[in-house]
Amino acid sequence: MSSFRHHIALALADADAQVLTWWRALCALAALNVCLWLAVWHLGPVEGVHGGLQLALSGVYVLVCAYRSVLPRVDLERLVVVDTQLSSIFLGRAAATVAEICFAVQLGLLVHQLGLHAGLPWVQQAAWAVPVFMVVAQGFCWHSVLTLNHVTQAVESMLWAAGFSWMAALLAIIALDSSGWVNTLAVFGVVCSVAFVAYVLTVDAPMYWRRYRLGRTRGSTYMRLDHGARDAWQRRERSGSWVAWKADALWLTPYFSFGVWVSIAMVFVPGV
Repeated sequence: MSSFRHHIALALADADAQVLTWWRALCALAALNVCLWLAVWHLGPVEGVHGGLQLALSGVYVLVCAYRSVLPRVDLERLVVVDTQLSSIFLGRAAATVAEICFAVQLGLLVHQLGLHAGLPWVQQAAWAVPVFMVVAQGFCWHSVLTLNHVTQAVESMLWAAGFSWMAALLAIIALDSSGWVNTLAVFGVVCSVAFVAYVLTVDAPMYWRRYRLGRTRGSTYMRLDHGARDAWQRRERSGSWVAWKADALWLTPYFSFGVWVSIAMVFVPGV
């Protein structure tokens, strides 16, 4: 524990004011989100098998996001704020993979349940394509992390966008064939899904493409998978410079806040 505090002190000593403010906000979000999930677990009306499964999946996502908030990193750049063994890029990516699959299954369950409430059995079946896009995306993400090739990171982002596009289409069909809270929730889901897709197409994927082009210009070489795995496990570049973090803070911050709140909120969707 004293070693961990020492690494925290080192990180705080030479970090920019913007990085300190951002990191402290992430730590506060982590504590808040864990408390919110615990409150739902102890006090919230979790209904049936569906609610219990959503709660369990959300718990994994909340816990991993809290861990990644306290020890933020940028995978391909091997960038960390706090340099400890727990900040390992490989370890963080493994935890993120489990969490993102849990979140993807939550989304599939959400569309499945809304399709059931709306009396649309074919939508229920089609809902399971949503997490498939996101599970496949994990493979591309791992390829990018191990080889340092930003192209496959852009592909990962596009697969997430494809999954959310499919979800938006299914939710739009549900909205047209339902009323009351089901209709309201479906419309809200469409709006959020379209906003996420727009973000990926205009900000996220172009950012990774620019990094790929920059790497090619500089003559970057890519790692073999086995070498990349060792590098991801061992190498970390500690930085307290806001210039180094600001582009990725743009997606990390909503990921660890709004994304977590959506995960917890899905627990409250009534089962049938």
